[in-house]
Amino acid sequence: MFNLINILTILVLLTFSSEIADAAPPCQEVIVSITPCLSFIKGQPDPAPGCCSGAKGLAKQANTKLDRQGICECLKGVLPKIGPYDPKRFPLIAQKCGINTLIPPISATTDCTK
Repeated sequence: MFNLINILTILVLLTFSSEIADAAPPCQEVIVSITPCLSFIKGQPDPAPGCCSGAKGLAKQANTKLDRQGICECLKGVLPKIGPYDPKRFPLIAQKCGINTLIPPISATTDCTK
């Protein structure tokens, strides 16, 4: 059942990602990478292993400020469409997954240029 929900979530997010500006990495790739994190940002105590591997992969691709802004803009655009979530849990992904990259809280009001 959980896998079915993840698959449906990916499809919904991919549908809405066409509204988001192109980013490096592509928004569709960002969505696929963070989909395993959805249960964590919605309140589950620990991120799933797939969340950590996806977040680590994104961190490796966020080489430039433009890359990081693109990832942020993608998430900023699609996350409000998944329903309620806690933006303050995003920084915890880096902490709990051992990623040495600052991940800011991301919400509809996040300024991705900073």
